[in-house]
Amino acid sequence: MKWYKIFTPELKELIDTKNLKGLRLILGELHPADVVDVIKELEPTERTIAFRMLDKEKFAEVFSLFDPEEEEELLRQFTEHKVKEILLEMSPDDRTHLLDELPASVVNKLLKLLPPEEREEANILLNYPSESAGKVMTTEYVTLKTEMLVSEALERIRKTGPDRETIYTCYAIDENRILSGVVSLKDIILAKPDQKISQIMQENVHKVKTTDDQEKVAKVIQKYDYISLPVVDSENRLVGIITVDDILDIVEEEATEDFHKMAAMQLPEEKYFRSGVFKHVSGRVVWLFVLILASTISGKILQQYTVTLSSIITLAYFIPMLTGAGGNTGSQSSTLVIRAMATGELMLSQWLKVLWREICAGFLLGLALGGTAFIIATVFLRDIKLGITVGISVATVVLVGNIGGATAPLIFRCFRIDPAMVSAPLITTILDVTGIIIYFEIAKRILSI
Repeated sequence: MKWYKIFTPELKELIDTKNLKGLRLILGELHPADVVDVIKELEPTERTIAFRMLDKEKFAEVFSLFDPEEEEELLRQFTEHKVKEILLEMSPDDRTHLLDELPASVVNKLLKLLPPEEREEANILLNYPSESAGKVMTTEYVTLKTEMLVSEALERIRKTGPDRETIYTCYAIDENRILSGVVSLKDIILAKPDQKISQIMQENVHKVKTTDDQEKVAKVIQKYDYISLPVVDSENRLVGIITVDDILDIVEEEATEDFHKMAAMQLPEEKYFRSGVFKHVSGRVVWLFVLILASTISGKILQQYTVTLSSIITLAYFIPMLTGAGGNTGSQSSTLVIRAMATGELMLSQWLKVLWREICAGFLLGLALGGTAFIIATVFLRDIKLGITVGISVATVVLVGNIGGATAPLIFRCFRIDPAMVSAPLITTILDVTGIIIYFEIAKRILSI
């Protein structure tokens, strides 16, 4: 049993007996992420009561941890005043994520609840391109003037820090808000009070632009182990930061997208259980339709080898083994290459090195699997000539499959197409066709058909 399920009966009893003091005490001691798990176990009316027991700051933090669909449902249960309170307490990036997922009519209604300054900021963030740095950044960060003294900087951090998402990294700007450097809270504390920020800051700052892809942001933070990264506009003016907690969400989102592409599926708009059966099917049927049409090519090729197959019907016994070996090998090599490219370990310029490596790997794999196929075919049919045919065919198909699976993502990247589109089903289907041609051409020559 999950730990939070133990709390559910106790919370329900507190709600039923209207022991709001006890309910507030329990929820107040839990971490916001744990409060989410507990509240999800309650009925809709009970959730509303539980939410009312949270203070404003924790209320907004807990609310932002729900999925967008669940947030929309919860908003319907709150009064207009409470909704306004939530929106004002939410961090700009969490608020943007919420508004971006809601229908336009609901967004317009919610934006009217915000003060003019907050509304303008929300509109700016919403208008950045989808999956861009500007879309996921927050405007809650600490800025320090380059000519400011350390003592003045500490006073500013004390004054503005409570309303900022992070104070551990501060950003130095000039009078035109041009990003000049970065300084950690540790460096500020350890510096002399009469030193200037320009004397202790690091001028070499890694930054991203508002239009940069969020995946690029994730790679920069991962590479340099930053807890936050500044975002600048086209004129190098500081407009926001992206924190590591947002990057974790981005990494999960990008990985999920790649997994769906590699499985020949469209990325679903909703969670698994929230999407209807029709939407569930529509995201898969297009690719399956393409793949089934491609599979008919295998049948057409088999038709071309009717004479060969009818001469030695036992050749048919090993077609599944052959196509399976080629498809599986190709899927493995394409997955390895796609993953290496995604992590930045493999660059397009290294294609020759990849090709040679996979030729060697394919040869060794073909030798092992081809030898196994030779033994199986010889023992099973008691025909050494047929065993040689099957063994050589499997070895050749595995070699071709390994090379094809590895080079396909590189070719896609060369044409600026997402390598993840080289899905396992697509590779398998292509190698099925290739494998059948190789098998029967080898059989015709060895068996003199």
